Amino acid sequence: MPIEPEIQSLSYKKRQSFFFVLLAIFLIALPIFIFYTSGYRLNFDNQETSIVTTGGIYITADNLGVDVYLDEEKVDKPRLFRSAYYIQNIENGIHRVVVQGAGLQTWVKVLPVDSYIVTEAASFNMPILPHIRPIPDFVNVSGTGVYVSQSTTSDMFPKATTTGNFVIVKKATPASLLENSEFVYVVELFATSTASSTSIINRLEEEIDRFRFSSTTQESSTTVALPVYVEHNNMRIIERDDDIFARWIGSGASTPHYFCTPDQATSTIAFRYGAHIVAQMEEQRLSTTTPLHLERGRMCRSEIRIDRKWQNIKYYEFFPRSSDLVVLQLEDGLYVTEIDDRAWQNTQMVYPGDNFETIVTDTNIYIKEDGRYFELLTVIDEAN
Repeated sequence: MPIEPEIQSLSYKKRQSFFFVLLAIFLIALPIFIFYTSGYRLNFDNQETSIVTTGGIYITADNLGVDVYLDEEKVDKPRLFRSAYYIQNIENGIHRVVVQGAGLQTWVKVLPVDSYIVTEAASFNMPILPHIRPIPDFVNVSGTGVYVSQSTTSDMFPKATTTGNFVIVKKATPASLLENSEFVYVVELFATSTASSTSIINRLEEEIDRFRFSSTTQESSTTVALPVYVEHNNMRIIERDDDIFARWIGSGASTPHYFCTPDQATSTIAFRYGAHIVAQMEEQRLSTTTPLHLERGRMCRSEIRIDRKWQNIKYYEFFPRSSDLVVLQLEDGLYVTEIDDRAWQNTQMVYPGDNFETIVTDTNIYIKEDGRYFELLTVIDEAN
């Protein structure tokens, strides 16, 4: 019968020695951990080893299939948390971040990085070639969309690539077609757009009619119009003097980071963030309606001008599920632009053209062109 090994406990003296060894390792490692987590690093680039301070950049991305570059070097293995990239150990200074992917437009931002601070930014990458999902008038018994056209070979959507199945037939009997409920819904959206659209012209007329008051004589009248705006998550897009501005209406403590800069000299702010930001700050410093305010050591603007590429604005609305991006229909097409104007505002065209209508809902972007309706897709389906 095998003899079971007998395990004896360590003697008190050995346990005491072991404890002190572990305590010594902890006391030696603790300053190193504090040194590292505080943003300090040893720099071996020069002949003499030196201590440098570092910061980080936290980039959110709406597409996982993108590559991130920092100062022209690809970030091989960034930490990924819910579509966010955390790049650490970045030396103080101005750094260029590029987010790009196959078939996607490139997002570029030049950002300042400070010691012990994580700089935040949100990238977005719209498809280079517009992706749309047609919404035909009818569907057949199997649920496939049906277009009735004399030419079954014509390209119905020449400016975009289409997703979803549909067929084109020259003739169809009423018995073989069913009404497309989504088509009915989208048609109703556009039909009621005069009352609910964020079109500048439509909304301006509504507000003027709403706040027009007649004097005691019929010959004269006074018109008072309130600012026209749309609102989402305490962010307001407001129209003024043919421009539109993003205005934060929430609490000062929760002001988005891109509204604010450290309280520094204007020359430093211009170098780090752009001269246009200094110009806005100086204008708001003297304003009583959109004043500059100090918040936790940061100088925060009340509003940010949205880049309209020197074109007239036909339509604007918040991008679906976002209060940081704006959909703009300009003279030559539909764009998505970010409110964040540090260095510049990234603006990406999502659909070209000068003769179509747009409606944005909480979840979708719909377009009506040449009598046809379709949904504009802003994320490329890898299956297609």
